[in-house]
Amino acid sequence: MNFAIKKCIAWGDGKTCDSDWQAFANSASLDAQTLTLPELKMIPAMQRRRLSGFAKITLHCALEVSGEYQHGIASVFSSRHGDLHKTSKLISDVASKDALSPTHFGLSVHNAVGGLFSIFTGNKAPLSAVSAGEDSFFMGLVDAVAKLHHHGYQRILYVYSDQAVPAIYQDYVQQQPDNAAIGLLIEPANNTDNSFTLTCTSHDQQKVTENSQLQALDFLKFYFTNQNTLTVESKYYQWQLSRL
Repeated sequence: MNFAIKKCIAWGDGKTCDSDWQAFANSASLDAQTLTLPELKMIPAMQRRRLSGFAKITLHCALEVSGEYQHGIASVFSSRHGDLHKTSKLISDVASKDALSPTHFGLSVHNAVGGLFSIFTGNKAPLSAVSAGEDSFFMGLVDAVAKLHHHGYQRILYVYSDQAVPAIYQDYVQQQPDNAAIGLLIEPANNTDNSFTLTCTSHDQQKVTENSQLQALDFLKFYFTNQNTLTVESKYYQWQLSRL
């Protein structure tokens, strides 16, 4: 499938602008201990105080990349774990027989941040939330591009985000404890430097282990360098992203 990336905004551990991500792409190093949170000054303070770190980095990328189109653009939000820090706290409260906060529960579901984006922008366009394990980044991208072509949209918003899982879950995941959020403004391919083609091939035999790095970080290394092709192997698929 072919598409164009009109704009890309990313936020992660110590990386908050294009020059930071370009440096990361060329050095292949990422400090997993320096996550700072965006200010989100466009959101009223009373609402901003209720947002978790996961919600803040996701909304920042969504709002910044959608720009003038944010009030009516269709969107896809993807995350492997969602706001697991908030969910983990709710599970702990249940185990301790403490009272649960309806607000915290409402903001912990997988489509919560997409819903917040719709509320803050007054956007009534279609929105979906995707989770597909290790392949959440690319599966979300497939969903966004498929919707772009099927519905004949001029553009669509795609947002992927994940945080390092809480300490209690770290023994159960194989990926490094990285924090990253990406917002992409996607349009039909236009045969320019920002056009790409994405292909997917399933493995004949499932791999035993997952990759240690988030697919989103593989993508950012590719996007912010002059590489022509990115190939990513997951347990189930081989993904290939190439510049047209």
